[in-house]
Amino acid sequence: MHEKRFFLTLAVFAAAAAPFASPVLFAQAVKPVTSHNGVCQVSVPSNWTVNTMFGLANSADNKISVTLTSPPNTKSLDDTKQMAPMVYPSDKVVKSTPSEFQMEGLSMNNKPNVYRGIQLPGKVCIVEVIYETGTIDDARKIVLTLKPAK
Repeated sequence: MHEKRFFLTLAVFAAAAAPFASPVLFAQAVKPVTSHNGVCQVSVPSNWTVNTMFGLANSADNKISVTLTSPPNTKSLDDTKQMAPMVYPSDKVVKSTPSEFQMEGLSMNNKPNVYRGIQLPGKVCIVEVIYETGTIDDARKIVLTLKPAK
């Protein structure tokens, strides 16, 4: 009797947790998102919607968004390191090296985010992932795919 109750309880908890399962699974196929100027790229799950003109992507449920850019007036990651904390005062810097910069916290619309920039020769690539579902680790997986476009 106790075994049945245990397994029933376990089944109820598993069913209750299912809606919170991570939607960002890189075990599945991925597709690229390229910045508007073709300089930068990240990877997102293949079932996401990608706006190729603006470097944007959204999860199938529209609860996770990716914005990718290479601002034409930003040539140095140092500029990003100075500006970003003012734009995102609720974010905390978690990594700052000469070649990469990352912040995590709350976006301008008070939703959790991960923001990352990398230095390229004479250019900077910046990606922000804002998420309502999934975890910070899911968002980190996306921003860590940031690289120069092919």
